[in-house]
Amino acid sequence: MDHQFIAQQLRKPSGDFASKIAEKMNTGNKPLYDLTFKALQLNDGNRLLEIGFGNGIHFKELLSLKKELQLYGIDYSADMVKLATALNKKHIDSGKIVVTEGSSDQLPYENQSFDLVFCNMVIYFWENPGDHLNEIHRVLKPGGRFCTGMRTKESMLEFPFTKFGFNLYTVDEWTSLLAKNNFRVMNTLRSKTLNSMTLTKLFSLNRFRLRL
Repeated sequence: MDHQFIAQQLRKPSGDFASKIAEKMNTGNKPLYDLTFKALQLNDGNRLLEIGFGNGIHFKELLSLKKELQLYGIDYSADMVKLATALNKKHIDSGKIVVTEGSSDQLPYENQSFDLVFCNMVIYFWENPGDHLNEIHRVLKPGGRFCTGMRTKESMLEFPFTKFGFNLYTVDEWTSLLAKNNFRVMNTLRSKTLNSMTLTKLFSLNRFRLRL
């Protein structure tokens, strides 16, 4: 097994392998998305942004959580944008969902555009996390919230592909980095889930509010 190739695909799924890696990510990250949706604390009419949405299979569930949600998504992979567009054509045509190819260190949105920004399993690929965090800070409304979902550093180290281009964090390291970049830590949620293919994983979801 080519672990470096897997790492490259997880960073930016592309080509014939894109749909397969998306399906694997959907299965592996489902417990984390379940935790995320419980923790978002959405209100009717919220405008939210997801960074790194994969094939967007979860978009419909997310839109069902509250009324009149406006959902934007940005993904580094053109193939993921194509897959998400195909899976969510009805909502994209209606304007409820807007997906864009791009990187979160150069967000194509106006200042103070979103009530909430979130990402799951994305922060490992940020070479200069401060650049991404500054952009997220810029597009959040005053008092807006940023949620990040991640596996613990210890559990990620069980996967051999993380040796190739993954920047791993303990929960304390990540919360400290967020605090240094003008986010106030609200709370950290943890959930254990059993996976038949691996050992028990500890998931952490961090919620942050803009420091004003």
